[in-house]
Amino acid sequence: MTEPTATKHLADLIATWLQPLGYDLVHLEAQTHRERVLRLFIDFPENSEAAKSGKRIGVEDCVKVSRALDEPLENNPEVNRVFHEAAYELEVSSPGLERPLRKARDYERFQGTEARLHVFRPLTAEELENPEYCARNPKQKNFLGVLMGLKNDKVRLGVPSGTAEQGKSRRPNKKSSNTGRKPGSELSTNSVEEIFIPLPLISKANLEPRFELDSTPSSSASIGSEERENEL
Repeated sequence: MTEPTATKHLADLIATWLQPLGYDLVHLEAQTHRERVLRLFIDFPENSEAAKSGKRIGVEDCVKVSRALDEPLENNPEVNRVFHEAAYELEVSSPGLERPLRKARDYERFQGTEARLHVFRPLTAEELENPEYCARNPKQKNFLGVLMGLKNDKVRLGVPSGTAEQGKSRRPNKKSSNTGRKPGSELSTNSVEEIFIPLPLISKANLEPRFELDSTPSSSASIGSEERENEL
């Protein structure tokens, strides 16, 4: 079994363990070179009371998951395949402001919020379903816009009309609120046109963070595989 396949199987397994605890696995990273780290990003399920109330993952949630996974991960064959039976460190974190979008339902869940999408290659006019936009931006691979849900296995994205190179970075607006991660004024005050991005062609997608001067960093907990017994 190849390492990516083993990591996928491990992610599926951990996701099933998290469900009865009241959490979703947003993303799993396995760092296997030099420092060995199993990094989990967790969130509340979309339809949970915690998510509906706007509650965010805190340190106590990360610690709870770290301790709950200690026994199931101990000598687990999927873990051993990924780390070749070597010691590793388990890190559990909140998704943070730049929450990754990994599942199709994420694009529905975060409708109305601003996101940054990267694709493997420039898209055709037919794929974008917007020939005029494609003509203005023929080589674009990075997109910044407002999520508008899904349609026919494509992400609907609202982008400012007539503006080229939507994927360019811009300075965070420190006066903007990060509550709810609502779109920035750059998109809400301009006319918006719609483009479509096929899900299979998306290489990476994240919510675009909105910052405040007193913004709180993401929460995390870390327990090494050789230290968990002492921690507990």
